[in-house]
Amino acid sequence: MRLLLLALRNLTRNKRRTLLTALAVIFGATAIVILQGFVNGFIRNNIEAMVQSKLGVLQVFRKGYLGSDDPLKKSLSHDHALMDKIKSVPGVTAVAPRISFDGMVSNGAESTMFMATAIDPALEYQVCPQRYKRVAAGSNPLTTGQSGIALIGQTLADSLKAPKGATLVMQAAGPHASTNALDVEVGGFLPSISIAESKRLATVPLSFAQDLLRMNGQVTEYAIAVTDMKQMNAIAAELRKVLGEEYQVTTWEELDPSTKTRVASLGYVLLFVALVLFLLVATGIVNTMLMSVYERVREIGTMLALGVRRWQVTALFILEAISLGLGSAILGTSLGYLVVRWLGQRGIPLKPPGGDVIWTYPSVELRFLLVVIAFSVGGAMLSALYPAYKASRLSPVDALRAN
Repeated sequence: MRLLLLALRNLTRNKRRTLLTALAVIFGATAIVILQGFVNGFIRNNIEAMVQSKLGVLQVFRKGYLGSDDPLKKSLSHDHALMDKIKSVPGVTAVAPRISFDGMVSNGAESTMFMATAIDPALEYQVCPQRYKRVAAGSNPLTTGQSGIALIGQTLADSLKAPKGATLVMQAAGPHASTNALDVEVGGFLPSISIAESKRLATVPLSFAQDLLRMNGQVTEYAIAVTDMKQMNAIAAELRKVLGEEYQVTTWEELDPSTKTRVASLGYVLLFVALVLFLLVATGIVNTMLMSVYERVREIGTMLALGVRRWQVTALFILEAISLGLGSAILGTSLGYLVVRWLGQRGIPLKPPGGDVIWTYPSVELRFLLVVIAFSVGGAMLSALYPAYKASRLSPVDALRAN
């Protein structure tokens, strides 16, 4: 306890240097917490955009569907018994049938290609809850009971001069029939995440797609929601055992590796910035401790001459660094947390090129704050080892002679 009190008193000897070092630690801790908050917000946006509003965590296809030249021929039976079998696997919370297809859409004078996802609203929003919100301002999501209604990209609608309520003709070829065409009403618009999506994408009711493609009683996939995304690989493995080799079970990471890469890249960026900040803080603490050693040579010599153990001298300097690191880290992480919480409540609007405004809500976990504090204290302690060792190795006689 005496060493600790002495260490705290020593920190007040050169208030300016201690303050500058403390500010470096505070800045580093605050910056890394705020950066982690933004990274968490971007990751959540990416996962919501792809997993919670499009793909679902897991998917079940007939074997050979992915990569097939004519995927509609690899369709599945729209079978409630199969859905119950999928839901019987521990960890699965919901199952939704879908049909993915493409074709031509026309306003009578002009035609263009489209890519559509047909959904059953009653089940789809259980698997992808964000799809319910994935509509442009002023538009409503598809609901149960609708048939000849479509949500299309704003750019696609503009190219066909099709406002809300307009009637278009969708043409597509089914797996075992010639091209069919049905009228469809523009019920609203999809958000413009990117220009490519806005030009081509559409969402239609499952019953409409089955009639258009003459696929009554058939679907192309089942999307699956799970209790914990961290357990998706284990749940996928269990599904493969239950369903057998006739079916192919995939995860969202396998269907969309680009999003997985983006999420991983954000983690690497955070790690690099954290390393730079760590080196900045460590350099400041080493400098402070070394200057303290040089200024207190005679004092250290006196302590050693009076019988103070060398390990106690070492411990004294390490305690000074730990105290400085702990206090500054707590203040820095607290400040960073308050900023992240404030931004998380307000949200930050971001507008990608050619897309609509996306709101990002930064957030940070308590566990990460504790990790930042632990690393700050650990870094301070490691940074003080050399100055502390140098102080403890001084010769009492030479130290007392020093000016």
